[in-house]
Amino acid sequence: MNPVRAVLIGAGQRGSEAYAPYALKYPDQLQFVAVAEPDEQRRSRFALTHAIPREYCFESWEELLEHPQLGEAAIIATQDWLHTRPAIAALKKGYHVLLEKPMATRPEECRQLVEESEKNERQLHICHVLRYTRHARKMREIVQSGILGEIIDVDHRENVSFWHMAHSYVRGNWRNSQQSSPMILAKCCHDLDILPWILSQWPIRLSSSGELTHFRADKAPVKTPQRCVDGCPIEKECPYSAIHVYVEMLPFWHSYSQTCTNPVNKTIIAEYMRRPALIRFLAQFFPSLKQVTEYKGWPLTVLTQDPTPEKVAQAIQWGPYGRCVYHCDNDVVDHQVVSMQFEQGTTVTLTMHGHSHIEHRSTRIEGTRGRLMGVLGNGGGWITVEEHRSRKKKFIDTSPPVGEGHGGGDIQLMAEFVNTVREGGYPENIQRAAREALFSHLLAFAAEEARLQKKVMEISHEEFFA
Repeated sequence: MNPVRAVLIGAGQRGSEAYAPYALKYPDQLQFVAVAEPDEQRRSRFALTHAIPREYCFESWEELLEHPQLGEAAIIATQDWLHTRPAIAALKKGYHVLLEKPMATRPEECRQLVEESEKNERQLHICHVLRYTRHARKMREIVQSGILGEIIDVDHRENVSFWHMAHSYVRGNWRNSQQSSPMILAKCCHDLDILPWILSQWPIRLSSSGELTHFRADKAPVKTPQRCVDGCPIEKECPYSAIHVYVEMLPFWHSYSQTCTNPVNKTIIAEYMRRPALIRFLAQFFPSLKQVTEYKGWPLTVLTQDPTPEKVAQAIQWGPYGRCVYHCDNDVVDHQVVSMQFEQGTTVTLTMHGHSHIEHRSTRIEGTRGRLMGVLGNGGGWITVEEHRSRKKKFIDTSPPVGEGHGGGDIQLMAEFVNTVREGGYPENIQRAAREALFSHLLAFAAEEARLQKKVMEISHEEFFA
């Protein structure tokens, strides 16, 4: 069977580094035949990596989609607010579409995307990668097995680490709700997608509260300059220092080590944080250590496409990621709580905050017969299940193989997308999945409205799943 031929629209970090590598690993399943990317360096690098001829390299998605259809699939990974037009054009052109989340930044555009998919009978897959992780699938399996009994209460927390908050939502692309989207949508459409899916029931009402508390000019501990490298008097003690986050990389590796279940990797990271010179020396003899000592992945690839020490330093000196967190143009919240009641009486709380010591999601599900506790971080994940009567406790390691992003969700998403496109048609389960993705986005918009207007929102799902 021939590989699925795909075009990539948006060769940034998610498009080129999270999804496209699937074609390099499984060339018999997926082949990229064209790319549209306005940044010449990114476009050229992607074309070189995937052997795309110059005539199929386009500066804009309009140019690419004006061309006769080049393949079966289009992967769209532009910035959030630039999703709708290329996705609709690709669906109309005949492509099956894999669309980065959030699917759009306005509710009417989210609806329009699903409507166009159904009208053209083209598959629309939203990159809700948590659904494809072993961690989330195991939680769903446990809940559906009945071992926990009737589910009474769920406490799910999106613990955004302090440095990730500063990177993405204070300095980065998702810092301003007018330029991107509310943080509850940008960060938690994943969580609002998996909660109904795990429980197999729908929310019927919700309320929400939260605000931007810390990352403001009036919260600066002392008078600070505009940039971390401009003689800041507290740079050596500030947890948000760009030098600390991007040069020393200690917060990143600490988060990794604290959620890593592999004892060898955990020890290596711990030693690297304590004695980096030693691990760099040993890397000369043990090449596997270079994945730590010569790490060039996210978040460094957001600062510069070639994150050498020199280029990272230049990005901190001149780029947006070197700005003081108290002097940015951010307005999204740094903490928000969404309280929901589901149709079978289950109460669910989603807490999102940007001040966690380590990066991880945590879940507590309380049932009439037992309890589930889960943790998923960038180093790995695990679940414990405890039965009330027997007091039996079971530990389940849900960590993905090393190097698989989003808990292994990225590669599994791509595998299922490619397989479904290969099968062709417009299967009912794909149509339903798109509607479920739409519903999760509308929940996020409802949560933001509830927060701003301080009201309880009634939620109806009948129109989506009649």
